Amino acid sequence: MAEHVRRRPPLSPAARVFYGTIGVIGELLITAAVVVALFAFWQLYYTSYKVEGPRQERIAEFATKHKPAVTNEGERRTDDPPPVATPALGETYGLIHFPTWDWMRTPLTQGTAQLDLDNGNAGHYADSAQPGEIGNFSVAGHRRTSGENFRWIDRLKDGDKVIVEVADTYYVYSMKRAQIVGAEEEGNERVIAPVIDDPTFSLVPSERWMTMTSCHPEWSNYERYIAHLQFEYWTPKSTGVPAELVAAPYNKPAAS
Repeated sequence: MAEHVRRRPPLSPAARVFYGTIGVIGELLITAAVVVALFAFWQLYYTSYKVEGPRQERIAEFATKHKPAVTNEGERRTDDPPPVATPALGETYGLIHFPTWDWMRTPLTQGTAQLDLDNGNAGHYADSAQPGEIGNFSVAGHRRTSGENFRWIDRLKDGDKVIVEVADTYYVYSMKRAQIVGAEEEGNERVIAPVIDDPTFSLVPSERWMTMTSCHPEWSNYERYIAHLQFEYWTPKSTGVPAELVAAPYNKPAAS
């Protein structure tokens, strides 16, 4: 014998309003989730894709204009290196090489204006020392957006080399230590002081250091990851390249 199917009683006006409201809210939440996902994709991936072509062009332009005389190992000098003339704000005046990051190179630009960093550059804190100078040559770079210049900053190990190249000279720095500071932490600028961690900025430096700053953790920006590297030696381009760059793929002769 067939069972009778009971019909559901019609919804009251109040119930219809309630369920209709729930449906609208659900659609809005789905739309918001899609918007957030698209923004995250744009922020994390498209911004790097957009700047990569022009960034590589700047790297190639500088490398072509300022080639070393030869790509064999050059002199290893520990006397006072030649000074670097202060470039104009926004000017690309060098490259930073990261041999342990699969030979990554990034343009070095004077100043840390948001536009310069967003264009895929490492920005030099204009009030800090220049490469090779006594003091604390300090640079900033994005970690997960706009070129991801310093994405692997937390992978630098003791002794890893970072090479700063300008028009006629290479400066070789060696990783020594790292620290993490809050993005809004009072006095966090001490990490780029002439004498690292001097909150007064008044101590007179006697050594040559390099400091890299970037967002931390990798997928956030509420902290800053700081890497401190000590100067080891310099190489004139007229004599070749530093030992650490001899094996770089961009220094190998083109196949005939």
